[in-house]
Amino acid sequence: MCFRPAAVEIKKTCPECGAENEPTASTCEQCGAELPASAFPPAPGAPGAPSVPGKPGAPSAPGVPVMSSAPKAPGAPSAPGAPGTPEA
Repeated sequence: MCFRPAAVEIKKTCPECGAENEPTASTCEQCGAELPASAFPPAPGAPGAPSVPGKPGAPSAPGVPVMSSAPKAPGAPSAPGAPGTPEA
């Protein structure tokens, strides 16, 4: 069995007069208005292209501790040389 999609004829609709034009036309055949570049209107709610990530920043220096905002586990010993935490 072979799948053959239905033949679809796509026309550009003029934004000024509503006339249907050939997909290759750049101006309306009826009123002369400029036609959109694409015969397909933008999909509602469709996101744009994802942004391209920029150049990565310089790596941090080795041996520099990263301050964590994670809470300390109850009863866990503090790291050597770390300031003590106040008791609540």
